[in-house]
Amino acid sequence: MQAVTKLFIVFIFVFILWTLYVENEITNRSRTENIDDLLESTNRLERLLEYEKKKIKELTEDVNHLNLRKKSRGMFMEEMVSPELKHWKNPIPVLVFSCNRAQAVRDHLQKLIKYRPSQERFPIIVSQDCDNENVKSEVMQFGDKVQYIKHLAGDKANITIPPSHRQYTAYYRIARHYKLALNHVFVDKGYSSVIITEDDLDIAPDFFSYFANTRYLLENDEKLWCVTAWNDNGKIENIDVDAASKLYRSDFFAGLGWMMSSKTWNELEPIWPVGFWDDWMRDPLRRKERQCIRPEVSRTGMMSYGKEGASKGQFFSKHLIKIKVNDKYTDFSKIDLDYLLPANFAKKTKHEVMEEAKELTIDDVASFVLKPENKGKSVRVMYDGNVDYIRKADKLHVMHDFKAGVPRTAYDGIVTCFINGVRIYLVPDRTKVPGYNPDWAVPPSFGE
Repeated sequence: MQAVTKLFIVFIFVFILWTLYVENEITNRSRTENIDDLLESTNRLERLLEYEKKKIKELTEDVNHLNLRKKSRGMFMEEMVSPELKHWKNPIPVLVFSCNRAQAVRDHLQKLIKYRPSQERFPIIVSQDCDNENVKSEVMQFGDKVQYIKHLAGDKANITIPPSHRQYTAYYRIARHYKLALNHVFVDKGYSSVIITEDDLDIAPDFFSYFANTRYLLENDEKLWCVTAWNDNGKIENIDVDAASKLYRSDFFAGLGWMMSSKTWNELEPIWPVGFWDDWMRDPLRRKERQCIRPEVSRTGMMSYGKEGASKGQFFSKHLIKIKVNDKYTDFSKIDLDYLLPANFAKKTKHEVMEEAKELTIDDVASFVLKPENKGKSVRVMYDGNVDYIRKADKLHVMHDFKAGVPRTAYDGIVTCFINGVRIYLVPDRTKVPGYNPDWAVPPSFGE
């Protein structure tokens, strides 16, 4: 409260000077001549008083908010990692997957090199599995700033593809490419972790700060198996762009710029699938209730080249291209990320969602977010099944689909977004939705 006290003293000093000035003016003029001046002076003083009251109130609220944050931080910290374990010293390579998009790989590498703080800490390895000389030529232009590896092209590798999956041939080639490239990083090179990107991804300025300072969480949390740069609901109208440092735990594996450890690869490599590797990782048998760290504001985005990828533009125009890439640098080394440890985050989330947030219907939320006085507040909306979730997600303009029964970005079934200054939580009614249901799907009538 020292700041509030200082502000009040300044106000009193100004008030005394103003009073002396007014009294002096009155003594030097007749009462009749100065009645208008006196009224004007009084009005000015009243306006000044109102302004100072407002400033004192705002400053008091700021101080109370900071005290509450300090108090809540202590409330939620049940787990902590010792400081010496938080600074990851081993190099973390960036593995870039490429095939036949020469301009894409050039633009992607330019961004990575521009923002990379150290070539030794973050070696870049470009892995190509297509016979496209233009891609190789573009990579060679970067000289010793990047490494390049080439695999036998997928169309020459005699990959076995079920006859009913011929239209999905690209996904089988990609799965093979991933296994070859990841074995190169972990087995041939012996690295302890990797950041995986694809050549159609845009990169945020603090991309490396984000991954470097979340790496210790992977090492010290058995319930964590990846850190992703991507927020599936990261459209600008659904996020708090001023909360670029805010991170979450999520049960949903997003990919699109993500990090994992060699320990995880050692587990996955012997059973790596022949196709559709990302959906395979989302299967409960592989995920084993493990989670990922994800940001409020994405650290990767989709460049226009993504429309020509293996998915043939699925979700591209409607969702992917609209994801906001963070443009405000955050130095994550100055932030204590222990709040993301499982017990801490569970307690923090329960407090924010079930205690602080006001429960409303989805229809009430529509009017609630339009009122200026509600900015800074939070609300929760309960859902009781997959169709109910889809309808409410659509009203909030967040993605409504599921992978292995998990909504995109969900943590314990909770999906959050931020609209017009209001934090909104979609929350499962645990009397009707006891947990994730792998059978949940989006009926065709709802579209993508």
